[in-house]
Amino acid sequence: MTYSYELTLGLPHTNRRGLSETHLMKQAGHCHWQAIGAALGRPLAELRTVTGAKIYAAFYYVETIVPELRPLESFQVHDTVRFTIGLRAFKNLSLEGRVRVRAAAATIDEPGPDIRFANIFITPMKGNSDLKVAAPSAVDWSAIPPLPNADNPFHLTRAAKDGGVLGLLDDDWQAAAEPAAYRYQIDRDRDTNGAGLVYFANYVAFSDAAERALDPAGERSVRHRRIAYYGNADIDDRLTIRTVTFANPAQPRLIAYRHVVSRDSDGAFICLSEVIKAAQHVGRS
Repeated sequence: MTYSYELTLGLPHTNRRGLSETHLMKQAGHCHWQAIGAALGRPLAELRTVTGAKIYAAFYYVETIVPELRPLESFQVHDTVRFTIGLRAFKNLSLEGRVRVRAAAATIDEPGPDIRFANIFITPMKGNSDLKVAAPSAVDWSAIPPLPNADNPFHLTRAAKDGGVLGLLDDDWQAAAEPAAYRYQIDRDRDTNGAGLVYFANYVAFSDAAERALDPAGERSVRHRRIAYYGNADIDDRLTIRTVTFANPAQPRLIAYRHVVSRDSDGAFICLSEVIKAAQHVGRS
């Protein structure tokens, strides 16, 4: 079973170039949460543990693929897009969502961004820095197909934490510069969500800011991104983003980055991201 939602893009969803990746993540994540709530028969805000504690479907893995023929910049204000979501669940703890983003009037074969979300249910213990995995109580999972363990993104994220790579960049990609550190002070109003957590989608903006610090005049269009999350940060914490830039001689129009994010309060590693971008974006088709 799939779930479908439509949105007419406005100024809140776009930036100077078109559809913003950060705002796309927020809207796609919202539709994904709506789909989970519809499948479980109740809004996610009503989920509780067996002890009555609040519970959230936290994102722990995101993968975004954007085709060159339909980049984010080709979606503009007043365009209507459709989010189509398919869900799978691993036991009663984690969920996978496959999100197709297409123009509402697109044919079935028209290209567009594809997003893979993976969520795990957590409950805060002692603030944002201490999140405990917890299963929701009294929930009917029968409407969600099972996620085979072999397909579970958990294995990819665990391996990435140990190895420091997400597998997006093969041996053709070579480091083009020494690692650079960028520090970001979390804004407690702008960067948090209604659960009081630093919003998963804003890590895209944090990474983009680190890239821009390295190349202030550069214009990049995302083609493929993977993000793994290993924790969160308190709302007044500061992040250190260590960035390595990569080049591929066989694809000179592309550039890639690996971002390692830690929180300054205790130095904990909380996020790993790899992204491939095009040096020039394709205009509206």
